[in-house]
Amino acid sequence: MPKKHLHEPEFATIGRKTSDINVKISYKIIQLFSEGLYRSPTKAVEELVANAFDAGASRVDVHISPDLASADSTIVTVDDGTGMDRAGLKSHWLIGVSGKRAPGFHPPKKRKQIGRFGIGKLATYVLANRLTHITKVGGHYYSTSMNYRRIPERDSGTVATKPVRLPLRQLTEAQARIAVGTLLPDPPVGIAGLPLFGKDAPANWTVAILSDLKDMATQLRLGRLKWVLSTSMPLGDDFRLYVNGSRIEPEKEKGKRIETWVIGRDLTVIPWPAPTEDLQATIDAATPEDSPVHFGLTHPQLGRITGKADLFEDLLTGGKAEEVGRSHGFFVYVRDRLINLDDEYFGINSNKLRHGTFSRFRCEVHIDRLDEELRSSRESVRQTSLLTTAQSILEGIFNAARAKHEAFEEAQRPGAQATKRVAATPDRKSTRLNSSHLG
Repeated sequence: MPKKHLHEPEFATIGRKTSDINVKISYKIIQLFSEGLYRSPTKAVEELVANAFDAGASRVDVHISPDLASADSTIVTVDDGTGMDRAGLKSHWLIGVSGKRAPGFHPPKKRKQIGRFGIGKLATYVLANRLTHITKVGGHYYSTSMNYRRIPERDSGTVATKPVRLPLRQLTEAQARIAVGTLLPDPPVGIAGLPLFGKDAPANWTVAILSDLKDMATQLRLGRLKWVLSTSMPLGDDFRLYVNGSRIEPEKEKGKRIETWVIGRDLTVIPWPAPTEDLQATIDAATPEDSPVHFGLTHPQLGRITGKADLFEDLLTGGKAEEVGRSHGFFVYVRDRLINLDDEYFGINSNKLRHGTFSRFRCEVHIDRLDEELRSSRESVRQTSLLTTAQSILEGIFNAARAKHEAFEEAQRPGAQATKRVAATPDRKSTRLNSSHLG
């Protein structure tokens, strides 16, 4: 069992205390919203990355200690987002409150905000006993450190009877250098990492530190984490992500395709059980034609649906790669974040999806209107009419691929190619043979 810290680490206590942040949270609530909702060791890291995305970061560096069972091991994320000043850190620790969707809020870089419930930070509880933030805003450095051990276990109700006081500290640049200096590799592993000090440093940044790690942290696997981040996060030139020095690229499909369908361009009429009469092909004129959201289908309640489906010749299932993640099935995104990481069927009865086709089928679809139906973990959707409609549309998309795959299989049957060649024989050859026979 990992050896636990018996003292406050220097990175959590350095600097001048300016005030306290009163965090109103009960032990029962933190158990319900962390251990109950966030059971995957990758979820806490993913939540930290999602926070950086919402903060307008263009780059995030994740650093994970090689030996996660050692007492001084840490999981650290560094981002160049907006950072958090005194007010931002106090707002961050309002449990169950989020201003990311509030009227009048202007998100950094006009990004669609992933966070909504104000509880994502509690995912860190499953991996660590302490979450520390060190952040720079406007030339000033601040820090807070939540020691989850300080939440009284006897406070068993859902309403906290006594707040946990988090010291809010202000640091000098020299103190900030000391605080992060022992946490990050110098030089960073593999690449020149995000500089936090000096002329090349961004104006604002945040370092989030998970320390005093729990046993679940030892279950974290880099291969699985990289796959999750490559599949679930909106990666691109404006949002780059690195794990221990390696850049994480969006997952790419491999293999020879039988066909690709773009929703709203190639698929304008979706087969049963989709509500075909309620779906209208639409174009987003504000986006270029090669944009993944230029074409789409619009439903009166679900709103705009975009994406594509691919059918491959070879199986996408099996093999060593599937140990870390899947390549087949439905990938449903809400506000650019995957919501069904481990449910390839998206709740659809698997008996309705022919296995021979489904194991060669991949569908990436964006349905932002489902955001209203997401549960607090953002990994499942409430059972409502909107979900049922979305499932019927996805099943219809699969049925279009299924018909294509059955035709492809039929064409590959022994003798099918010979029959095809005979059928394509020119009529004049047949006439010449018949004339010879008569003469």
